[in-house]
Amino acid sequence: MNMQPTTHTRKVSQYYDRNTWLFNMFGKTGGTRNIHASLWGPGVSTSQEASHYTNGLICQLADQIRNKPARILDLGCGVGASMAYLAGHAAGPLELTGITLSQRQAETGNALSRSIRGEWHILAGDFHHLPETWTGQYDLAYALESFVHSPHPESFFREAARVLTTGGQLAILDTFPTKPFSDHSSPVQELLSDYQAYWKAGHILTTNETEAIASGHGLILTGNDDLTPWVEKDRPRDRWIARFNRRFRPLTTLHPYLHALRGGHAVQCGLQQGWLNYRMLTFQNSPA
Repeated sequence: MNMQPTTHTRKVSQYYDRNTWLFNMFGKTGGTRNIHASLWGPGVSTSQEASHYTNGLICQLADQIRNKPARILDLGCGVGASMAYLAGHAAGPLELTGITLSQRQAETGNALSRSIRGEWHILAGDFHHLPETWTGQYDLAYALESFVHSPHPESFFREAARVLTTGGQLAILDTFPTKPFSDHSSPVQELLSDYQAYWKAGHILTTNETEAIASGHGLILTGNDDLTPWVEKDRPRDRWIARFNRRFRPLTTLHPYLHALRGGHAVQCGLQQGWLNYRMLTFQNSPA
């Protein structure tokens, strides 16, 4: 694999190497090992269901694939929790592959797969530089709260388009600013800067800017769903973090997990105040 790590991708790798066990310990995921937002969508009544809601949306796309076994790629897979869900809930057989910047996540996820006889494999690597042998191999690729970390969206979409079959789909579920940085007020710009620095956001593209880049690589937008209303906001945990951030803000630079809390506070402010939203973008690979 052609690995060309940047300063930003190194920081993201270190961020997850150091914090994944803490995210799983304190993330309130209902024991699912998911490292992403819980969504209280229609029919959701438990924290476990909320943690799996986004996985269920991806599973719906997987179930539409006619080729069997369906070949699916998780771009930024964490410890493989989403792939474990797909393996257990998809209507038909799947071939599941994941890639993560974090060597520790890859080792943890592969060990989990072996321990429960799972049906997925995780590679430690960079989704900006996918293996040449993957060209045209996948029916569906998805990035669940990992696209935000990309410092090179052009490369992200180029590689996603390359590894997808013609007609294959790409799904992105993530937070997006509602307006370009310069269009926001100074207080919001300060929080957006925290979002970039402490949430490890590699870019702050709006959905329109994202669509424009994707279309340049033959990826045509087929769905743009606003999931923001279902993201749980203003939890007691979030209020505690907000108070901690106000009172001990200088301390949040001292430890990687405190970085995550400061970045998470910026995300919560953005979702509550409306300058961030949480969306699912779906694209179809239609190369010229």
